[in-house]
Amino acid sequence: MRKIKALSFDMYRTLINTKDFHEQAVFEILTINNSNSIEPDKFHSRWDEIYDEVYLAIKEDKFLRLYDVSIESLRLTMKEFGIKGDPETGVELWLKKYEKAELFPEVEEVLDILSKRCPIIITSNVDNDDAGYAMLRQKNLPVIATITSEDSKSYKPDCKIFYDALSVLKCQPENVLHIGDSQTADVLGGNKAGMLTAWLNRPPFKKLRQGIPKPDYEISDLRELLDIVN
Repeated sequence: MRKIKALSFDMYRTLINTKDFHEQAVFEILTINNSNSIEPDKFHSRWDEIYDEVYLAIKEDKFLRLYDVSIESLRLTMKEFGIKGDPETGVELWLKKYEKAELFPEVEEVLDILSKRCPIIITSNVDNDDAGYAMLRQKNLPVIATITSEDSKSYKPDCKIFYDALSVLKCQPENVLHIGDSQTADVLGGNKAGMLTAWLNRPPFKKLRQGIPKPDYEISDLRELLDIVN
């Protein structure tokens, strides 16, 4: 196995617990638009799919912030389900919930230990004015930098955002372990950039989808990194 000289962490659902904010928002969006006959789970799943379709189709010269991706994807989802309403109101309702976001319990302890072994960076699909990101900055985690999609003008799994992180770390990709929960953004993206990957598969456990390269490591809790990075 290649030597790990630096670490790159995803942010949401890896360091920050998003709880069920999206599910709550979907229920409230359907309620305020008098659409309670629509199954929330179906609407939620479809919004997730359209969200990914919108941001994965973005080109660098036509970059959109995730705020705008959220509005456009919700607009398309509402249209598909025959809902008339203001998608921006729904997105604002959803994103406001992230003001109450918290770190997973093990994050601060694990990063404190790991930072004494090698440099750490955060590589995240996130807007610079995101509420959860603001909370994370206040925690003063021992990271040397945070590379956001807004700063990079690219989204994981595109290689550019990973290359921007590698440039700051001053490491070869084969010596950097990227840790994240998303099979597409983190496992596929890190692999495409030539990095080692650790898939964080928290309960309820998921299966690796077809077409996703097998990660170098699969973990269910960040504490497992303490035995991997030594």
